[in-house]
Amino acid sequence: MPPVRLNVRMIDAIDASATDEALVSAIRENRSEAAFALLYDRHTPRGFQTAWRIVGGNPHEAEDVVQEAWLRAVSSLERWRGTETGSVRGTGQSDFGAWFRGITAHVAIDVVRKQGRLELDADADAVCEQSSVEWLDMEAAILSLAPGYRAVLVLHDIEGFTHEEIGARLGITAGTSKGQLFKARRAVRARLAPGLERKAL
Repeated sequence: MPPVRLNVRMIDAIDASATDEALVSAIRENRSEAAFALLYDRHTPRGFQTAWRIVGGNPHEAEDVVQEAWLRAVSSLERWRGTETGSVRGTGQSDFGAWFRGITAHVAIDVVRKQGRLELDADADAVCEQSSVEWLDMEAAILSLAPGYRAVLVLHDIEGFTHEEIGARLGITAGTSKGQLFKARRAVRARLAPGLERKAL
């Protein structure tokens, strides 16, 4: 995955070890470009991974998603209430990162939905038929999933959202989310099985 970096003119000095909460405060109070650059550099790589997985591995779409997510995040910074003393879902990460990835996931889901690729019914095939590669790594196995299954798997297993949160984002029930996750995991295991057997030899 290519790195994404924003060109920001550094006009003020901010300590690179500053917390996300301090950076957000500097942006809110002083419109600090340096604080935004640090926040951007700190959280864009994970945001890009989230977008890249949900849109199906297209780096150009993922970059567009991340840029749109930052626009939305900056316009709603007043609503973010950070707590640097705690972590999110036991990950040890600041809640700003989780908040930003949530926005990123929402934008990515909107992109996939607008393209008519987000199928969330029980009869959809779990795996896209686009790849003929015999051995796939985990990332490729995730990307090979149908968009609806991939979205649920990424949101639950990678980003840590609950089925209730996923249901609210995708407009489905928590039960449907659980069913989609079960099928997505089964499809990933099936895709990885030939390679795992080959490695065991």
